[in-house]
Amino acid sequence: MVTSQELLLFVLTTLTSTLAGICAMGGGMILVLLLPLFVAPGAIVPVHAVTQLASNGSRLAFHLSATCWSLLPLYLLGSIAGVTIFSLFLVQLDTRLIPLFIACYLLLSLWSVRVDRLMSRFENFFVVGALQSGLGLLVGAPGPLAVTLLYKKLADKDAVIATASLFMLIGNVCKITVFVLIGFHFSDHASVLFSTVLGATLGSWLGTRLRAYIPAQVFFPLLKGLLTLMALWILFRSLYQYLN
Repeated sequence: MVTSQELLLFVLTTLTSTLAGICAMGGGMILVLLLPLFVAPGAIVPVHAVTQLASNGSRLAFHLSATCWSLLPLYLLGSIAGVTIFSLFLVQLDTRLIPLFIACYLLLSLWSVRVDRLMSRFENFFVVGALQSGLGLLVGAPGPLAVTLLYKKLADKDAVIATASLFMLIGNVCKITVFVLIGFHFSDHASVLFSTVLGATLGSWLGTRLRAYIPAQVFFPLLKGLLTLMALWILFRSLYQYLN
């Protein structure tokens, strides 16, 4: 029997996945803030990984033909390298400053032409894959690193959404694999996962339908604005947590 908590989690997951379906991001970061209300601290990242696997996988399926597959090899290699390296620090690393550095990178990359030009020498999909997937082990949702780079490289909104979904799908597969290897029991959270996976899939479908009504000339300025707001949110939240 479905409990009221599981029903509420289903609704919230549907809404966050719908947002991600429209904008390629945002939903996962909101969900990771809500999950502590429903699961124990040690289960937040693995439950979030399975939920995002469903969200990104279903979103990718709806736009498979728009995916920019040529970007996959570098990102995949980076993800494997990042997860391998960062998994060594899964328990030992102080993660409080990581979101602060991510937020600063996002803001400078989006708004400073000089810094963006400098970063572009080092910015590639191998590095982004390593950071996105590796840091995801430590902070759950490390921010829209891949989306920021795709925003600057691709001109088609569906290509941005589909390719970002593919990249994040890889990261979540890597995370789930690590948690299986270290002995996390996903079966203990089966009822919660049923609610979140169902909500994530429904949200992807809704987001895909709603995005069709947003023209590209509106989508890309909207995406830049959302990336900026998210970076500011990460910045102020991480500063507050670090100082208190």
